Amino acid sequence: MSGRLNKMRKLTKFNIRNILIIFSLISFFILIENNETKAQCFASPGNPIAGSANVGILQPRIIRAVGFYRYSFSDQYYRESTPIDYNFPAAVSNANYNFVGFNIGRGMTKKFSLELEAGYFINKTQRYRHFEDFSRGYGFSNAVISGKFNIFKNVVKKTEVSVSAGAKLPFTTKPQIVDGVTLDIDLQPSTGNFGTIIQALFVKEVEGPSLRFIAIGRYEKNFNENQLGYKFGDAFVSSLYISKHLANKYTEITKDITLILQIRHEYRMKNLRFGEEVYASGNNILFLAPQINYNYNMVWNFSLIYDVPVYRYYNGTQLGTSHSIAFSVTRDFGFGI
Repeated sequence: MSGRLNKMRKLTKFNIRNILIIFSLISFFILIENNETKAQCFASPGNPIAGSANVGILQPRIIRAVGFYRYSFSDQYYRESTPIDYNFPAAVSNANYNFVGFNIGRGMTKKFSLELEAGYFINKTQRYRHFEDFSRGYGFSNAVISGKFNIFKNVVKKTEVSVSAGAKLPFTTKPQIVDGVTLDIDLQPSTGNFGTIIQALFVKEVEGPSLRFIAIGRYEKNFNENQLGYKFGDAFVSSLYISKHLANKYTEITKDITLILQIRHEYRMKNLRFGEEVYASGNNILFLAPQINYNYNMVWNFSLIYDVPVYRYYNGTQLGTSHSIAFSVTRDFGFGI
């Protein structure tokens, strides 16, 4: 009888701790969603993709923290797939943003993890062709809280399939105003849209040549118009990562280095404004993103990513991304809670 009571006490203690952790994460998102910070961003309906994927299900009581930075630059207009010289009075000469973000995941059970994602635009800046001036937005973007569930794992064949779903929350629903002027939608740091994200992930490792293949499909859905009457279009993002660990057969310097090639396809549907389609919105873009990862002391992972479009199609005339560069740091922590 006493053995059964002890088992029940341990189970109750475990459940209470997990409930407190879930409650803390949800409370954090409620707090940041009600943040009064005002801001916005160009050509990016949400948080920029960080680069190296935070993949797989974490073991219970393991916390993974990922911090990342991304710089993106644009200086060319496109009509569909053709570069054009766009000289209307308010034409943008170039645009850029600097973005920092984080992702925190915790293994709750052997098959289930919780993840938290958020970010901040240091700046979203547009400079103009025909007058010496610029517009700048800044501030918190969106937050995402999601659960990831493993539906298949074969340790012998080193294969894993997981799915995840979560809620996307804007840090603020108020448009950013600078010097008494409401910034354009492209400069707002937060979309102001509530939404959901659904994701599927496939991982396959090949031990002999030290290769790893990761395929990720991600769907983003926005539900509401923001206070500017704007609703960003649905997005479908699919990525294939091919990584090669240089392993011990090379030099002492390279044994902790992994080379990664990401092939990413993004399809974004047209945006809506007051229920009407925005003609010059939505796109179909294929990116290549070579990456290099360095593992320090089997604890820290540092990644450098260069991101460039190799094919693009825009609806109407739009300012297209030229390139971006990103840096990320990852560490896992183990806790006895």
